[in-house]
Amino acid sequence: MLKTKLILDYLMANDGVTKEYSLLRFLEKNHPEFFESLGVEPSLYKKHFWLFHHLYHLDVELLKKNVRLIISPLEIRLCEIGEAGAALGEKDALKAFYLDKKNLNLSTEEVINMQKKFWEKFLAIDEKAAAIKTLGLEDCGDLNRDTLKRRFNQLAQKHHPDRGGDSQYFISLRHAYETLKLLVK
Repeated sequence: MLKTKLILDYLMANDGVTKEYSLLRFLEKNHPEFFESLGVEPSLYKKHFWLFHHLYHLDVELLKKNVRLIISPLEIRLCEIGEAGAALGEKDALKAFYLDKKNLNLSTEEVINMQKKFWEKFLAIDEKAAAIKTLGLEDCGDLNRDTLKRRFNQLAQKHHPDRGGDSQYFISLRHAYETLKLLVK
């Protein structure tokens, strides 16, 4: 596929490492035909999707040669399969999303909702350690929804303002619970 060859050639010329922005700019400037099928003045989302669609196709091609492509906006990097490590399983949902061409034509509302969910989850991950500490779950090896709910209910009964507990502390418990609920299964 010509598009994946363009990407691979660019990666090889840059020691196997680049960033999404750099690759996008290179393709826009030197190979505008890469984005031609997206129409006149495609949105940034469409360009991003189209690039990642081809990056994941390239990853599939490279797997046959025991090479993996680590794909994120901050770093696109070639590596041997052993180097990719744990990142493989975590990226399967993203890979499926980008390989499905239907997702290229999401409505503006769908893209906004997707971005909103991303930022909610990102911020929740950022707050995860504090939430675990607030709920006293630091030593919990298997944090799941049942464990989380049980612990919150224990603390809520003890610290609820209607039972003489501190309302600010109860609010912090509730916030910690809601934060972790987004992250655990």
